[in-house]
Amino acid sequence: MIQKIRNSEFIKNILVLFSGSLISQLIPFLALPILQKYFYTPADFGILALFISFCELFSKVASLKLELGIVLQRKTREAINLVYGALRVSWLVAFLALVLVSLFKDQLARQFGLSGLENYLFLLPVYIVVTSFNDIASYWFNRKKKFGTISFSKVAQTSSAEGIKLLAGWVNFSAIGLIVGRLSGFVISNVYYLRQFYRHDKNSLRLLSGKESNRLITKNRKFIFFTTPSVFIGSLINLLYLNLFFLYFGQEIVGMIGVSMTYISAAFGVVSLSFSQVFYAKVSETQDTSLLLSMYKRFAKNLAVLAIVPVLVVYFFPVEWVVYLLGDEWANLLVIARIMVLWQAVWFVSASLSFIYIKLGRQKEMVVFDVLHLLLIIFSFYVAIWFKNDFFTALWGFTIGQIIFYLFAIYIAIFYIKKHRLSTVN
Repeated sequence: MIQKIRNSEFIKNILVLFSGSLISQLIPFLALPILQKYFYTPADFGILALFISFCELFSKVASLKLELGIVLQRKTREAINLVYGALRVSWLVAFLALVLVSLFKDQLARQFGLSGLENYLFLLPVYIVVTSFNDIASYWFNRKKKFGTISFSKVAQTSSAEGIKLLAGWVNFSAIGLIVGRLSGFVISNVYYLRQFYRHDKNSLRLLSGKESNRLITKNRKFIFFTTPSVFIGSLINLLYLNLFFLYFGQEIVGMIGVSMTYISAAFGVVSLSFSQVFYAKVSETQDTSLLLSMYKRFAKNLAVLAIVPVLVVYFFPVEWVVYLLGDEWANLLVIARIMVLWQAVWFVSASLSFIYIKLGRQKEMVVFDVLHLLLIIFSFYVAIWFKNDFFTALWGFTIGQIIFYLFAIYIAIFYIKKHRLSTVN
């Protein structure tokens, strides 16, 4: 077994990223109970969840997902110019966001449940710049197969973020401390990425060309026209459901949902982030469709088995321990997590393998499916509210809608791989 791991570059790369992801997820997992018990209220975490979901509506698509094409470029000249193109686009979006916030900060704050944070919305363009750069840099180092660099950057990001959150909480910064801490983590990670780039890849800068960058943006337009809308809708779903729960049940409930998601993500995110990066690099090099199908099915089964572990942990963890560790105001946290973990388990399998749609060139179809996903979430939430205007009923309705969609996403991936194989054979 050990010899097999040594001989498998794929497994070794996953283990490198897994180790970094494990540490990077373990740090907030350990810091979160301290933040909850001593420094921040459920309402503070609710503000954080609403603010981040608002920012990510823009930041997730600021680069028009051009970074996904970096891994696919065979020549360094093309890769570095696509990096340049993605950065230029993200800076333009950040500037437009600054104009938007300057003109409509009061309206935006009211619309997205951020009343009281009007003067902090200027952090939106900052968030766009630092998170976009982080994403673009990670795909550059993915292409270079420097998974150790990606792994260390994750540790630098979360350790600095949680440290600043703790410090901000100690000086009574309330929800703003949580927001500033998250931003600071990305800044530290980006500084590390820059240092690594200038140490090993700075000669690539002489290959930069505005004309070549524009050509590569056009060449990779599928990411702009199909992947970007899909990601935008995904971010919109996240923003929408948090705002629905905020409008119906208040800020504290949103905080409970946000914190339970953080705990659950600490379990699923370790593997999903590590696996998906390496999986993308692997499938981009695989031309045999039969191999793709067997690979997808095998990994889906293995991930499904792995997903059972966090579900069991959440269900067997005693509710009384939560109250003892965090206080009475967090009494419903575990009850909420037990519902949320069910759809997160299915999402974990689907998301870890989602790069298969890019490999198969099915971005256009995924936009349609994501629109249906958005409609399904709205429908399931309001059906639950109609049935019984109660938070837990609404949460179950939302969860069922999520499970249905992500099961469908797994099925449709297998369907498209088979269809692609038949078209290749014929």
